[in-house]
Amino acid sequence: MTEKDQQSSDERDWHIDPDALSRYYRLSGVQPLSAEEGLRLDPTFGDAEGYREIINLTEGFQVVLGDITCHKEAYVSMQSDPSLKLHFRVEGSSGLEIIENSENQISNLTMGVLLHPEGIAKQEHYLAEEHERSVTLICEPDFLKQRYSQLADLLPAAMAQYIEDGVTIAYNGRFPMRTDMVTAANAVLNTDLEGSLRKGFIYAKSMELLILSLQSIMQTQANIDSPEKGLTQRDIDRMHAARTVLESDFVTPPTIGELAKDIGVNEAKLMHAFKQLFGQTIFDYTQNLRMDKAKELLEKTELSITEIAFEVGYEYSSNFTTAFKRRFSITPSVAREGFRR
Repeated sequence: MTEKDQQSSDERDWHIDPDALSRYYRLSGVQPLSAEEGLRLDPTFGDAEGYREIINLTEGFQVVLGDITCHKEAYVSMQSDPSLKLHFRVEGSSGLEIIENSENQISNLTMGVLLHPEGIAKQEHYLAEEHERSVTLICEPDFLKQRYSQLADLLPAAMAQYIEDGVTIAYNGRFPMRTDMVTAANAVLNTDLEGSLRKGFIYAKSMELLILSLQSIMQTQANIDSPEKGLTQRDIDRMHAARTVLESDFVTPPTIGELAKDIGVNEAKLMHAFKQLFGQTIFDYTQNLRMDKAKELLEKTELSITEIAFEVGYEYSSNFTTAFKRRFSITPSVAREGFRR
């Protein structure tokens, strides 16, 4: 072993454990789950409700699920650990201060990539009545190196050095969550599976999120088909605002003209920038939201297919059936039979 290899090995001689994460999030009320799962912790700040759940998926790879509502504004101080964190914010906004007097916004439907040397002070800012739902992947360098070392040169320099040498250099990146990321993260948060089946499902979806995030980061790094290429930050913020409108009213969505007026751009700019940033047209994005809701209603309610069609904005069940089959390759009735087996 060369001196450099020995140095790299020494630098990687650390592992993340649930107790450290408990201290990291400064939560209490630890509730051990089954042996196949992990730990669930209750928040103690801001008169909060909800939980953080820490699941050790395999050596060097953990996931933290978050579903928290703070009823009062709160600041939570912590010390960083040297792990790579990929944070998928499905719902809610908050602030993260790493450099004093410089707070970064963690926005709804964004992915944050965080690397910070151990011991750096950080502060999370929770807003009153803001509901956070999130999935955070925590990766050790050896876990990534065994699987993705060939990709290191295509990633930002800090991530490459982390994977290759186990050295943590400060890096904080923000990327829009593509629709496939949102779907995978929601699947992790919403699954009704239990025990080893739940852990296996969450592992599979977490690996899907990891792969999708690496692909997105590499595309941006290479500036090839980057979703943000040529868009100003104001453009990006407006497209996120448009997506928020669609998320809240996908059953009877606004017209393109109404949506453009609402966020302050012209129709052509809206259609072009939305597809560029999120990889789908506004129509396709809205349709996918409707079909995902329909799938949920088929699985979890006793509503008839006609009633479900109406619930997601279809006057005629035949049109709903056609759209559902186009999305999932099966009819709603076949899907319901599958859910009930």
